[in-house]
Amino acid sequence: MEDRNDALERIRAAVNRAASSDARFISVVTVVGSVLRRVLSAEKTAFQAAISLAQQTRLEEMRSELSAMIEALGTLLPQHVSLDKVPAREEPSWWFALSEAMQILEESIDQLSILVKQQEKGSAIRDVTAQAQRLLREHYNVLLEQARSYLDG
Repeated sequence: MEDRNDALERIRAAVNRAASSDARFISVVTVVGSVLRRVLSAEKTAFQAAISLAQQTRLEEMRSELSAMIEALGTLLPQHVSLDKVPAREEPSWWFALSEAMQILEESIDQLSILVKQQEKGSAIRDVTAQAQRLLREHYNVLLEQARSYLDG
């Protein structure tokens, strides 16, 4: 949990040091926020379909992390990045909800990977994008472990 708090603090620091008039920063943060909102929606769907309290608890922790990251991005740009209306789909099958969330995480990690590579080393934009990508990788690994546990019975 300490590493996640560190990632959140790094994002807050990067957002605070970026100029609110920096169009490139605003553009990239808006994309990152959109990616995180898509993942949050998939994780909400998986939470609703969870078949155990342990799954719900872990997914709730993950959702809280994503929400905190989105809120941190939105402190500078509330009109571009917000938690308002992040919907969950109706999915009665835990396996399908889990599979969908993992697929969305994979796609999102790939999108952020491209963004990270395009940014200047040491820039606030690169740091924000890399921290978001790191968190999504951690979430993917958690869901992968849940999938393994589910298959192992």
